[in-house]
Amino acid sequence: MKTKLLISLSIILFSIMPNASYGQAPVLGTTSGFALFTADGSFTNVGNATVVTGDVGNHVGQFTAFTPGTLYGQKHVADAVSTTAAADVLTAYSDLFSRTCGVVLDTLLGTNQVLTPNVYCIGSASTLKGDLILDGQGNPNALFIFKINGALSTSTFSNVVLANQASLKNVYWQIGGAFSLGDSSVFRGTIIVDGAINLLEGSSLLGRGLSTAGAISLHNNVVTVPSNGISTGVATFSNANTVSIAPNPFSSYANITLSDASKTGKYQLKIYNILGTEVMNSIITKQSMTLNTGNLHTGIYFYKLMENDKVVQTGKLISKQ
Repeated sequence: MKTKLLISLSIILFSIMPNASYGQAPVLGTTSGFALFTADGSFTNVGNATVVTGDVGNHVGQFTAFTPGTLYGQKHVADAVSTTAAADVLTAYSDLFSRTCGVVLDTLLGTNQVLTPNVYCIGSASTLKGDLILDGQGNPNALFIFKINGALSTSTFSNVVLANQASLKNVYWQIGGAFSLGDSSVFRGTIIVDGAINLLEGSSLLGRGLSTAGAISLHNNVVTVPSNGISTGVATFSNANTVSIAPNPFSSYANITLSDASKTGKYQLKIYNILGTEVMNSIITKQSMTLNTGNLHTGIYFYKLMENDKVVQTGKLISKQ
């Protein structure tokens, strides 16, 4: 109840202040270094495979994580840092809430939907299915803000893709309810929610998960706080369909098939893990060939098909070893 009152007062304050420039990202304060934080709620992790890069913590509630899981950062639980962070996440939430809408969207996102920089509003609880592509139009400073008046959930294997120099640090989601990331999904951006954050089995959040009030629960996830670079993972978007990779999900092998036999020996396939590290690099020597993928652990990967150092096609792969 106290948190709800503080949110209401903060929103009133922002509404009587001069409007912030639509081109400016919200000020996160101390929460900028957090991968996951809740001002009021428990923080739990189930699974040794969870890897979080960035600080974590809560201000009020139980904290039972790391171990299990791996943390590359600091824990702040009911300390001086968490006190400041609790105020800062409220300020950032209120800032985003006060932004003027540029475009109103339907409640269903994804299914290869392409959006350009803007302030997007959705009037009620929403769902993301398939791929949502955020096209930076060649501008690494392009800002994407989503304001959702309700909860947001994603389907299994859904994906937020950053294309054409869209930057991970410039994508923000203000969610007026809980956030649930579906199994094996990849979500990008900083989410600031007024509710619980639930990352389901094997899903990945490349950005931040910050809550004004709500529990955080992890289940064998990868969470990485954004740096100053361009988007994590594959940053170039292409509609090309010059190579097919099957099965996907794959296990110990994947079949590669080129639609154009003349490109044999000219294409280079690069595969990256969820953190953007290159894990495989192969020249496509036949129109149809089998790639040994037995050394790729279970998880989500991305690929780039290259020709003369130019990206021809990009996509997502899933390993089920």
